[in-house]
Amino acid sequence: MALALEIAAHGVTLVLATWLGLLVLTRGRRPNGAWTFAALCLLLAVWSVAIIVQRTGTVLAIHATLNAIEDAAAFLLPAVTLHIALIVAIEGRRPTAATLLLVAAYALAGATIVQAVLDPAHPIVVNGPSWSPFGIPGPLVGWAFIALRAIIWGAAIAYLVAALRRAGDDRARQQQLKVALATMAVGVLGAMLRILPEQLSGPTFIGVSIIAVAMVMAGYTVLAQHLFLAADVTVRAVRWSVLAGLAVVGYVALLIGLDSAARAYLGIDFPIVIALGVVVTIALLDPVTAWIREVRGGDGARSRLMRALGSAGIVAQRPDAAVEPVLARLARTYDLAGAQVTDAGGVLRTTIGEVDADDPFNARLELAAEGTPLGAVTFGRKRNGLAFTPDERAALQSTAAYLSATLRLAARQREQATALSDLRAEGSAVESRGSALGELLAEAASAAPGFRVYALGPLRAERDGEMIRRWGGEKAGSRQAEAVFAFLFDRGERGAAKDEILELIWPDVDLDRADVAFHRTMLGLRGMLHPTGRARGSAGPIAFHNDRYRLEPSVVDWSDVAEFERQLAAASAEDAVTSLAALEAARGLYRGDYLDDCPFYGDSAQVEERRTELRARYIDLLIELAERYAARGDRGAAAACLREAGSVALEDEPRVSQALARLAAVE
Repeated sequence: MALALEIAAHGVTLVLATWLGLLVLTRGRRPNGAWTFAALCLLLAVWSVAIIVQRTGTVLAIHATLNAIEDAAAFLLPAVTLHIALIVAIEGRRPTAATLLLVAAYALAGATIVQAVLDPAHPIVVNGPSWSPFGIPGPLVGWAFIALRAIIWGAAIAYLVAALRRAGDDRARQQQLKVALATMAVGVLGAMLRILPEQLSGPTFIGVSIIAVAMVMAGYTVLAQHLFLAADVTVRAVRWSVLAGLAVVGYVALLIGLDSAARAYLGIDFPIVIALGVVVTIALLDPVTAWIREVRGGDGARSRLMRALGSAGIVAQRPDAAVEPVLARLARTYDLAGAQVTDAGGVLRTTIGEVDADDPFNARLELAAEGTPLGAVTFGRKRNGLAFTPDERAALQSTAAYLSATLRLAARQREQATALSDLRAEGSAVESRGSALGELLAEAASAAPGFRVYALGPLRAERDGEMIRRWGGEKAGSRQAEAVFAFLFDRGERGAAKDEILELIWPDVDLDRADVAFHRTMLGLRGMLHPTGRARGSAGPIAFHNDRYRLEPSVVDWSDVAEFERQLAAASAEDAVTSLAALEAARGLYRGDYLDDCPFYGDSAQVEERRTELRARYIDLLIELAERYAARGDRGAAAACLREAGSVALEDEPRVSQALARLAAVE
């Protein structure tokens, strides 16, 4: 009975693994792990076939070869399982640690396969004759091998759990990850019971049966959660693969039956019916296929449209169905509070997370295609409170272009499903924009390179996407080092003398102690700005020349102050759309008063002149935006700009009052 149950479980695993593997391999999305999943299914199928033949076969001469094949497939399964988990869990570039872990898993599999081939008489097992390298007891080696495979499977589950925690408000991805995690957990449980000694895990059929259950769950994950197949592709693949498979089986059975009858009735020993059947099949294959395609067309015009567009990737589903997943992915990548799309009439179509319509740090972009307004997309503020960088704004612009093309394509499909020639070019444009957006999101999933300074508001800085929290290293005061950096950043090429810095940060400390504190702080700040040490021939991040300290321009790769001024300069462009976009970009960079909460330096008189200048330019920007929105008839946006300008002004600002009066007069 135990043997029968084991063979039955292996049979279920074999059938499902073969079907799912071929289904995903032939219809899956290659960049998203279809090949790796097919490899996993192939290993499970080979493993099950080898065991079934060994349990039921009578040709003992091939059992040694089958046992080696079984071991090779089993040893590779942990590494391939981890590979699948990393593909599902990680969006964008794979971290170095994950890559190293995957390489180590494959290396372990390769090493154990080589050992099994070279020394089959001494397998790596806990019981019986076993491999004992360098005098290490065989059972100890066996337990170590079990532990290593458990660690690999545990890492796979850990990565899926971490991805689920990062999923945010993306409900579709949450569900997909939950099902994938459950499938992985059940499969790992069955695999562990299979490799543990039988006195601990019980009869062999228990572990194999649990693996078979995991394969059923894997089928649900692939077909219902669309892990490797698009939704429409899944429905067609399941329906027609089952029907076609049954039809082929029936056709072959009919040919064999007719051939047997012909041989018996005619008394011949030649497969004439099968030969004629092959000829008829070759002749009628194309017309029968075309007829079936017409029959399964279903919704007529849309089916013809899908065939003309290729029905691959982006067009395999209704275009407007891709809007929510794109917004969810973008919000998760950039850690946004939310995102939403409204149509041309202002009606909310799709929303992810929470978006405060009056938040000045939102990024609102119009959606339009071929001069036709389609609505707007609003991206909520970043959760860390920082402004959008140029790279991030480029990704938002690319997303808006993609959504515009997607929504326009959906409308055109509804209105002109029979206009195939026009829509094919538009579908290609959507697919190319989707590819460009995918590349941008993959880049964004990795930390932005360089040292970035945010000074329009509370002083913040990032290196390679990580926030700077200790400015002075381990031995220098972080607040004092931050103040020195702010002083040098603000002064720019003018630099600052040591006496000026001492007077600002250590005014009440005797000269000797202040001098020691200054040099310790400067040393710590230099180490923080250039953690890898000074390059040969370089003056270092902070130069000393003519009794003045200066921050080297190459230290700061990007700052919101420089970007703010660049966008204001770009706003002088003659093109109204480009100019308005530049003003909005500059508006989004201003988070508050220049170096607002910087210790020591932020409260000094040294910063007031520059702070007042930037505040005035920001007020000018808001008034200019209000006038442009008013000219376009968007009085709500104009009023919001003027209210924001009034809140920024420290006292009654005549220009704001005059602009409000003009807006009220227009109304």
